[in-house]
Amino acid sequence: MSGRPRWQLVSLALALAGAGVAGYLTLVAYDESLLVCGLGDCATVQNSPYAKLGGIPIALLGLLMYLVLLGLGVVRWRLVHQTELLTSANTSIALAGTLFSGYLTYLELFVIHAICQWCVASAVIVTLLLLVEGWGLRQLLRAETSALVFAPAPPRQRRQQPAP
Repeated sequence: MSGRPRWQLVSLALALAGAGVAGYLTLVAYDESLLVCGLGDCATVQNSPYAKLGGIPIALLGLLMYLVLLGLGVVRWRLVHQTELLTSANTSIALAGTLFSGYLTYLELFVIHAICQWCVASAVIVTLLLLVEGWGLRQLLRAETSALVFAPAPPRQRRQQPAP
């Protein structure tokens, strides 16, 4: 694993799982005959007016989010010197995804009155991604802060007196 933190691998696995769930829901948005729902009422959720945003299936937006998270995670895995920036980006994206999933879950429970197991799975995955990325960012910032605290102070420059 080349000494890379395990949380980065967990993040990649979660983003891949999320892309799988969102990809399946995207296919279902275009062909409802593919819908398999063991628990809840996925068809009611999929056919609700909240399943699309501006004519675009919410599932497609979720798929794009997971693919961006996956892509940034792969780039981070390869470019060690950009870890903090890429982790900050992934944390921000996962936070936005978690907040939006919370809103969608609210709609399922209190407006649509139906639950989609696949939507709940996606909400859990993006929330786990937020936790993993946030924890990773905290570790990176903690390491950077301790490096600053324990680094030797630069030598002081003597101020030159102006010539009379």
